[in-house]
Amino acid sequence: MSDTRSFDLVVIGTGPGGYVAAIRAAQLGLRSAVVEKDELGGTCLNWGCIPTKAWIVSAHLLEQIRRAKEYGIEVGEPRVNWDWMLERKNRVVKQLTGGVKALLQGRQVEILRGTATLGSANRVHVALRDGGSADLGAAHVMLATGASAWLPPGFALQGERVVTSQEALDLTRQPKRLAVLGGGVVGSEFACFFAALGTKVTLIEMLPRLVMAEDEEIAQALEREMKKQKIAVHVGTKVEDRKDNPDGSLTLTLTGGKTVEVDTVLVATGRRPYTAGLGVEQAGVTLGERGRIVVNDRLQTSAKGVYAIGDVTDIRQLAHFASAQGKAAAEIIAGHPAQTDWRAVPAATFTSPEIASVGLTEREAKEQGREVKVGRFPFRAHGRNIADGETAGFVKLVGDARTDQLLGAHIIGARASEIIHECALAIAADLDMRDLARAIHAHPTVIETLGEAAEDADHLAIHLMRQEAKAAAR
Repeated sequence: MSDTRSFDLVVIGTGPGGYVAAIRAAQLGLRSAVVEKDELGGTCLNWGCIPTKAWIVSAHLLEQIRRAKEYGIEVGEPRVNWDWMLERKNRVVKQLTGGVKALLQGRQVEILRGTATLGSANRVHVALRDGGSADLGAAHVMLATGASAWLPPGFALQGERVVTSQEALDLTRQPKRLAVLGGGVVGSEFACFFAALGTKVTLIEMLPRLVMAEDEEIAQALEREMKKQKIAVHVGTKVEDRKDNPDGSLTLTLTGGKTVEVDTVLVATGRRPYTAGLGVEQAGVTLGERGRIVVNDRLQTSAKGVYAIGDVTDIRQLAHFASAQGKAAAEIIAGHPAQTDWRAVPAATFTSPEIASVGLTEREAKEQGREVKVGRFPFRAHGRNIADGETAGFVKLVGDARTDQLLGAHIIGARASEIIHECALAIAADLDMRDLARAIHAHPTVIETLGEAAEDADHLAIHLMRQEAKAAAR
């Protein structure tokens, strides 16, 4: 049995881009609906950003407890209770996905649970999860279907032996020996998490360094910190062969002949835009490389009335970027001015220590033909970091040597994900390095390091000798 309804906007996918877009559209007076084939909240809330951070905070707390004696506190040896960690993670996810449902319903956004297919640019057919179907007429359609994990040849999903980040979140037990394939954001986060819990971790990255999207000095510092955590890091390395052993373990042969025996392989070799079965071609939507949906600067596809946002566009695979795109697209559809300047999109990687960045790397700035100036400040020279016992890492600011404009900021260290936002605002507002230097930061706070790094670019840092600044990234 099928029913037919009409909407101003139908959003396919309810991740941080889709549900935000639907709510903003409803706020602007559009009759809106969302279609979700899995769980409300998408990958981010169910199998990505939120559950992984619930685990990472547990790992960080465990590390702090192990260091309690340094802070004058005596405790016994802490023990990981895997089942309790799973339970807490699931509670967090349930609370937040329930919140998404309440927000959508509170704005009178129609929620359809099922699989959507485009019949044309303004028709959406939904095979409902509970049976039957619905045919939706839509003045506008927004594709927010996200991305899915890509598995390299020879590594299909296999129980708890071969998993992606999604299956890793539901492992019934903590692996004793883990190989992580891929040293990007996801792979590096999981490597640090499991290592903190006591798992013997081997991280294998085919490219010449970790986190390739980050500044080179940041990537080098992360590798050094990982090795201190006893993570075996192999860059410029491939898995040449795999053998499944009778006891359930796997033996991986790496480039150069080295072998590694593990209990679980976590494949984190990237995510590709998800358009399977969506019917985009018959609706006239153009696909680009890696299957991404091509959009213009107003997030419109090649099909009139069809928009796309988030990871399915493969511009930047970041939850908060998807949300920003979703708001902008909804505002454009409703005829309102929209912010589509994406120069200042911050990124955060929750490794140990954290990484955060915004704007251009030093290499990117130079490739644009700019003469750059760089300011650095190491956390080991800052009073608050010393008091906190969090001295690993540094701030690096990249500016234009001619105009003094702030071009990029790159941080590795405690609270990096929080302090990056002042730099994001500065870049968005076209502020100069000296504007950051002149800003008065509360003392003692970690964010003071931004002002010191900005001063260092002009050799004026108060709490740093110049030779210390040059050594900050080493």
